[in-house]
Formats: sequence, structure tokens, C-alpha cells
Amino acid sequence: MSVVTETQTGMPDVRGVASRRSITRHASAGFTLVELLVVIAIIATLIGLLLPAVQSAREAARRTQCLNNLRQIGIGGHTYASAKRFLVPAYLGNNDYISQQGGRNSWPTWAALLLPFIEEKNVADLWDLKRLSAAQVPAAYQTQINTYLCASRPPAVLSQGDFATPGGALSDYASSFGTLVPLATDTNFSTCTGAVVPAISVITPDPGDNRGPIVQSYRLQVTVAGVKDGTSKTAFFGEKWIDPTLPRGSFDADRSVYGGFRATQRRLMGYDTLKAVGRPLLSSNATTADVPTGTRGEYFSGPHTNIVNFAFVDGSVKPISVSADIDVLTALSTRAGGEVVDTNGL
Repeated sequence: MSVVTETQTGMPDVRGVASRRSITRHASAGFTLVELLVVIAIIATLIGLLLPAVQSAREAARRTQCLNNLRQIGIGGHTYASAKRFLVPAYLGNNDYISQQGGRNSWPTWAALLLPFIEEKNVADLWDLKRLSAAQVPAAYQTQINTYLCASRPPAVLSQGDFATPGGALSDYASSFGTLVPLATDTNFSTCTGAVVPAISVITPDPGDNRGPIVQSYRLQVTVAGVKDGTSKTAFFGEKWIDPTLPRGSFDADRSVYGGFRATQRRLMGYDTLKAVGRPLLSSNATTADVPTGTRGEYFSGPHTNIVNFAFVDGSVKPISVSADIDVLTALSTRAGGEVVDTNGL
């Protein structure tokens, strides 16, 4: 208990009272345990409300970056066509010719051919385009190209069980091959209906340096003028289906984009009248179990909810709904099918 006393001057001594008031003031300024718990609960609720919005914003940014990648690939393909007077081929040579490495080797694919046209000249200079992928210096086929990778997918690794050990770089995008896989007897790929088809090449045996055969010469097949359905209405490249439950680089649809598995380089969509097979766009969570055994590795799909991103021959890009009508997909996939299609609102 504070006691007020008089000082020698006769004035009351209030130092004890002031000290007590100060202690009381400090004590009342703190939080009780209940108040602290209420504040924590409010903060947790706010974080719970904001987190989905933050995640949504991040995915929107990744989706936009994916479109930018495809735009760069599409413009690179357009620049290639300006320089070569033909659209980039799916690959040089005929991969049916290859028996080395269990058929996993490949002639240079579109991914190697486009490198100098997407500002990757340093990597492009490592490639000898007359030789198979396994005959290249490892840095040529092992360097991951950011433009070929979508940020919404798990990080890329070197492929497994491929044409080399360790394997090659991956790609989250594939060329549009059309609506059907050509028969083995169609060595000129005349039934390929898409914008990106293989070149017709003259191949000579190993000249004696033990690096394998050589593409002596090749003939590209599709000109811009040959895209009669319209360059803005013909798919060029798109996001390829990859089973999201499997490790990256471990199965045919996700091996190196420089390898001989055609499923890694190209995709199809629409209706194949020859085999009576329809290939819709797959959802982002589609697994191997959802895909017919005979057509695995032939579908377009992406990691984004309800849409798949595409680049068109004119260099434009746009997302297409996974629920798009298969007849519309057929029209977009063929370069000269004569179909009439409205690309607005896809």
C-alpha cells in the first residue's frame, strides 16, 4: 500500500503513487491468453482465405509463361519457314531406318532444328545435323531448353532408358502431326495431315568414323502456302500429354525430345478416319489408365485446368478447352482438310 508522506518542503511525496499507476498502466496494456488466441485464429483464417488466391495467381502467371514459350516456338518456326521456305520437319531422315540403341536413336528433331531460331545459337552450334542424336556431343542433347519447358510441370530431368546414358533433355511441347499415324509402307509420309511432318532424306552408311550413318541430303515437304486451311487455323505446336503420376523422363511419352520415340516429339488430335480413332484433348490429371493402349503418347494435354495451350502456324497462341468438339480438333489438326472452323471461343 502506497503511503503519501510530506517532504521537507511540506509538499506531499507522490512518488509511490506514480510508480503504482505506472505499473497498473503497463499491466493493462498487455494481451490476455484468450485475446492472443483470438488474434491467431483471425490471422489463420485470413491466410486460409488468401492462400488459394495466391496459388491461383501463381498458376495464372505460369500459364501465361507457357503461352509465351509456345509463342516463341511458333515465331521460331515461322522464322525457320522464312529462311528455308518450308515449315520445320518433325525430324530429318526416317527413324524407321534406325536400329541402333534398340530403336531409341533419332535423326535431329524439330527441337534441334529450331534452336538457332529461338535464341539458343550456342546450343545449336553443338549439333551436327547430319548425324544421329547419340553421335552428338552430350551437351548438345543434354542441355535443358527453358523455352521447351512449362513451369506448371515438375522440373525436367535427363531421360531414362533412352538413346544415351545419361539421357537427353525433355520438352513439354510437341509438334502437330495431324490426325493419323502413317502406315509403315508410307515411307514418304504422304498421309501425314498435320503442319509438321518428317523430311524425306537420302541416308548413307557410316563413312568409317564409327559415328553411324549420315543424312546426305533431305527434302522438306510442307510450305506455308501448303497450309490451305489457313495458318491461323492450323495447329503448329501444343502441350503434350504426360502422365502426372509417373517420374519425369521415365516413359515413352516423356523421354528426350531428341530421341527416337515418336511419342516424345509429336502428337495427334481429332478423328483418324483410317483407324477410326478419335483423339480428344485430355484433362490435366489424365493418367496412363485413362488412355487406350494403342494410342498412348499420341495426345495433347497440359497441366493447366480445363485448357491446353497451342501455337498456330501464323505464330499466334491460344488456349483450347479440353471439352472442344472432336470435329473442331480435326479441323485444327489438318493443314489442308478443307474444313471450316471458327477459332473464336475455343
